[in-house]
Formats: sequence, structure tokens, C-alpha cells
Amino acid sequence: MKTSIKQVEPQFAQELETPLKAALKQLGYSVPENFKLRVSLRRADGRKQPSNAGAGTWTPGTGRMQFWLEPAAPEKTASPLGTSRQGESLPGAAQAAGTKVSQAPAGPGVPVHPAEAELLRALDRAESTPGWSFVSLKKFRDEILPSENIPSIRTDVERQNVLRTAIDKRLILKKPVPNPKSPQFPVTSIRLNRLMPEVQEVLGYTKKDLDFHPIHIKGEPLSATILRERR
Repeated sequence: MKTSIKQVEPQFAQELETPLKAALKQLGYSVPENFKLRVSLRRADGRKQPSNAGAGTWTPGTGRMQFWLEPAAPEKTASPLGTSRQGESLPGAAQAAGTKVSQAPAGPGVPVHPAEAELLRALDRAESTPGWSFVSLKKFRDEILPSENIPSIRTDVERQNVLRTAIDKRLILKKPVPNPKSPQFPVTSIRLNRLMPEVQEVLGYTKKDLDFHPIHIKGEPLSATILRERR
């Protein structure tokens, strides 16, 4: 039976964890002992290599390797170094460096990490670009975010992690849209889920802005008009 990608990924993680932690320590970064290395083997375009594919289908010369540190046994109530309140691993440098972070203001739902808040604001600015009918996921990730120069999400891995987390939390919604250049190949677009209290809080919406205010029109009720027309 051939070894699969799913089987070889933890083997890579086991081999790389000790030297990676040693390198981080030498550079002055403290990594909690309970943090474990996770590895994801990817194709050249960054897409995840199928887990059931043979290990030989991935090679260092043609593929990519994405790795990150996360708590081995995340807790839902605590806020350990490098995790959010719900035990979710934090993006990029905050994980590796063990940097102390705080939660951005949020509503009663899922907590929003500061890096996610910056990403949401960046998407809000992109959605406001004159002439744009939608924001492409690929363009936002590969072009717009790097140009924003956000300290907490500077690398490709950090951008992918934060964006994926925001989508998983449904702070950002995905939708296929027609490709203006190649209609046969739809484009994945993204947009802010502005109905989420967390998104509203990050963007600074006030309750007054979100309240529905009915407009009173003089005359009889519409229901009365419809009933009269049916007679």
C-alpha cells in the first residue's frame, strides 16, 4: 500500500518541529512547549494537495510546503499564548513568536483577532473601489493585501491563514461570479458579511446606522388597495 499525502504530512512535521523551534529560540522567539508543528503539502499554485494522493505526487521542486504552529490541545475557555478565546490558532507570526495579542472589539459572537480586523477593513476599502462590481479572492489575497503592508499579515502563509479563518467564521462570504475575460471559467469573489455584528463592530457601524426606519406614505394601506382591485 502506497504512502499517502495525509500520512506523510505528520512525518514531515515530526522531523521539522525540533529544528524549527530551535531556530526560533536562537532568533529570540519563545514558543510554548505545548505548540506542535503542522504541515500542509500544496501544489505550485498554492492549492492543497489531495490528502488521498500518493506521497510521490508532491516534490519540493514543483510543490510548496505550508507549516504553522498550533496548540496540541486547544482549550475553549482559556486564552493561552498564541490562541484565541475559542482555542483557534492565531495567524502567522503571532503563532511562531508567541506574541501576546488582544482581541479586537466584537459582538456577542465569535471573537475577531486584530489581524482579521485589519483584513476586514482592507476588504471594505477594496469593495469601495470605483468601477469594481466585485472583489476577486485571488486579486485580494495576492495583490491588494500585500500592498496594504499590514504588519501582522506580511507573508503569503499569514495572508492565507487569516483569510481562511475569516471565511470559516463567515465574516467573509465567497461566491462564484462570471469571469469578464473568460466566461467559461468563473471567478471566486469575496465580500464582507455586513450582517455579522463582528463585522459591523470592526467597521465602526453604530446601531443608529443599522436600524430600519419605515417610510410613511399618505393614503390607504396597500392591502386595502389590493383587496379592492380583486373585487
